[in-house]
Amino acid sequence: MEVEKIKIEIRKHHVTPGVNVLDLVIETDEEKLIKQTQHKDGDKAFQNFVEEAIRIGKELAYARIE
Repeated sequence: MEVEKIKIEIRKHHVTPGVNVLDLVIETDEEKLIKQTQHKDGDKAFQNFVEEAIRIGKELAYARIE
């Protein structure tokens, strides 16, 4: 399978005060995945997710073609 495009989007919004709602959207030429999670403010799992998403984004941005 040859992929022409890949789009990764993370949307954060609030439904109620103190609760973060996160939409993760991954879209390629042939597939679209949408996952939603909810976390309370200060939730360590939410903070870990954000840090990991940033790390992966940086890794992909600076990846070298070999």
